[in-house]
Amino acid sequence: KGRIAEYEEAMAVAAAEHPQGGGPVDAAALLAMAADPEELEEGGETFAKYCAACHAADGGGMIGPNLTDDRWIHGGTIEEVHKVIAEGVLAKGMPTWSKLLKPEEVDRVTAYVWSLYGTTPAQPKAPEGEQVVR
Repeated sequence: KGRIAEYEEAMAVAAAEHPQGGGPVDAAALLAMAADPEELEEGGETFAKYCAACHAADGGGMIGPNLTDDRWIHGGTIEEVHKVIAEGVLAKGMPTWSKLLKPEEVDRVTAYVWSLYGTTPAQPKAPEGEQVVR
């Protein structure tokens, strides 16, 4: 079975298991997760499995944007980061991860991405989007 068939099968199973996705986003809870080493470890494992192919293992960007700098294409609050991960940006090739990942996995990946800010990737992609001060 090819990778596309595996992906489509996994998306169908996830859609059946999680038809509505997660509930409302709790920014305070996400920020707390971003400060919790255990949550970040789990989020990092999910990031490595699903996100690193486009954003690089260190978040420096490849096909997808650099996640370590202060520039954001789609907002820059933790709620907006969560929305992009959960709902995707199909026009840019970003999948709707809430169809594949459990709500708590989306939350952990959001916290992990948030924690990448200010880190130094090996080969950072040029900044894209609007500068966000945080």
